[in-house]
Amino acid sequence: MGNVHTFTSHVRSRYGILDASIDAATLETVEYVDMRNYDLVVFEALASAVVSASALTLKIWQATSTAGAASVSMTHALASAVSTATHATHCHLLQAQVRGEDLTAGYRYVGAQLSANASVPAPCAIVIHQMRGRYKQATLPA
Repeated sequence: MGNVHTFTSHVRSRYGILDASIDAATLETVEYVDMRNYDLVVFEALASAVVSASALTLKIWQATSTAGAASVSMTHALASAVSTATHATHCHLLQAQVRGEDLTAGYRYVGAQLSANASVPAPCAIVIHQMRGRYKQATLPA
């Protein structure tokens, strides 16, 4: 018998943000997800047609609420919480991840920000993958 598990049985993928441009702005996920029921959260940022001499940076931030209250960057705590890509004529895929034990005491929500070192009028998006549910069960928790 083959493997009966599917991607959606183990990973809860969520909308982060989608924008036509990261032109002179920082894009931030529309919500900060709760790590109470998940041990690993992976953020993926996609961007296309990034102009020459530009660089994109994806950073994970931790917060005290889903709205991002009291958010602070995780760059000091975990090297994989930051991903940077330089210019390309095609597409960028940046990934950054955080584990529950990497959070600072008092924080349990995580979100991501995508920023550029220069004007990048390129389509971009952030997708959130919540993984490794903390409890064995038939369906993933909210």
